[in-house]
Amino acid sequence: MTSLTSEIKSDIRTQIQHHLTTQEEDLLPCFYALTGSHLYGTSGTASDIDIKGFHCANGSRYMLFDSPETHRSFQASISSANVTIEITSYELRKFGTMMLQSDFSIIELIGSDMDVYIRDNTQLHSIEEILEDTLPGELPVRYLGMAESIYERDVKDTTPTDPSDLKPYVYSLRGCLAAEYVQKYAAVEPRLQSLAATLLEEESTRKVKKFINALQAGQLPSQAVLTEVRLVINEKLGTIEASQFETEQRSEYKTALADWMLTVREQTNTR
Repeated sequence: MTSLTSEIKSDIRTQIQHHLTTQEEDLLPCFYALTGSHLYGTSGTASDIDIKGFHCANGSRYMLFDSPETHRSFQASISSANVTIEITSYELRKFGTMMLQSDFSIIELIGSDMDVYIRDNTQLHSIEEILEDTLPGELPVRYLGMAESIYERDVKDTTPTDPSDLKPYVYSLRGCLAAEYVQKYAAVEPRLQSLAATLLEEESTRKVKKFINALQAGQLPSQAVLTEVRLVINEKLGTIEASQFETEQRSEYKTALADWMLTVREQTNTR
């Protein structure tokens, strides 16, 4: 895992600002945090840095013929480290819509303590409070949907022959454990090792730890470890019952998100 020193964070912020400022448009970066393997705790020395966050375009453009682009994606090399960063920056409206749709890849960024860019801490604290008061009831459904589709397609009847083949195992295992964690604790936990330690028996936790160690070292784990991972996924997918958002909860959540988005527009002078 690449250690995010203050110098590397500074270089990342510079790259974000550079790529969001073009001849056509000057977009305002607001909040960005690590996602992917660095957030999940499964990154190795060769892992790229994946970052997601949001920016603000001028909100008045939504009243014109050409609305702002929903997102910008770009690659950049960091001069202070031999690493490539992949950045996805969503326009505020898209970012809020993804939160409304219970997109766990976005919700996990909030409160992860893995931020690399925060324009205004009050904006982040406000959205943290919304999630504390009304965590989306559909999060387990989203996690399980991802876990099950990947398990059936890329894990169930496969035998990895290269460390790169292990990514589906990570996504499927993390998805089903994260779904159970949300249901039990009404909170989000993106780190695979923490999920395993909290939800699994000691022997299974040890094998998941060996699985993570192999990932970080760029190696294939033993067949016994892979078998245990498949068993855990299969068991969890068969026992977790995911609930849906209640209508009243969804309405409250939507109103809170809309108010937050308006506040961000006002604070950034992009309303």
